[in-house]
Amino acid sequence: MSGPVVLVTQYGAEEIAIEPAQVLRYLGMGGRQPDQQTSRMIEDCIGEFQKAAAYKVCWLTAEITVQQDGVDFGVFYAPGQSIVRSLKDCRRAIVFAATTGLQAEQQMKRQWVVSKAKAVVLDAVGTAAAEALCDRFCSDRQAELVEQRLRPRFSPGYGDLPLQLQKELLNCLDSHRKIGLFLSEGLLMTPQKSVSAIMGIGGQGCDALRHDCQNCEKRDCLFRL
Repeated sequence: MSGPVVLVTQYGAEEIAIEPAQVLRYLGMGGRQPDQQTSRMIEDCIGEFQKAAAYKVCWLTAEITVQQDGVDFGVFYAPGQSIVRSLKDCRRAIVFAATTGLQAEQQMKRQWVVSKAKAVVLDAVGTAAAEALCDRFCSDRQAELVEQRLRPRFSPGYGDLPLQLQKELLNCLDSHRKIGLFLSEGLLMTPQKSVSAIMGIGGQGCDALRHDCQNCEKRDCLFRL
């Protein structure tokens, strides 16, 4: 019996908005106002990153069974109470992996030899780009749903969902062939600026579809991670 069909979605750089404010956040500057030189470097790095990026997502929709100690996806089993809470009352979920591409990764590595300061900024740009890609993908999937909502995306390593699940998740997506996303023996993804996650589909869900609940203003949300 065949499992769920794995789909691939690609985006052009013009479809993924990298916000300078998010880059500053990943640089650890929070709400502080950057000086002119830093602002110019961020803008330059965003432009360079966008030229190298190849935004791809592989994904599937699985029928799930939420159990007492975990969630059965058919293609793998996700143990833990965190994922049970996240997918409570859901019968389906989207499993996906997203990457900004190998060329962008190589671009960042080359920059460490030329300018460590610029390399640090490019690294933050890459993180912001990966999250922006996921936000765009989540918004697109939500737009396809009728009278249902997506839950916040939940990745291996969150709460008590084991990081080791990363291997089964990427294997079921065939991510190495679909989008060139590999997993090392140490459970590190290559390209580095990649994300894997699970999103429940239910009658109630997340209105913001943001990856970080701590940045969401809706403090009374039932689905805060």
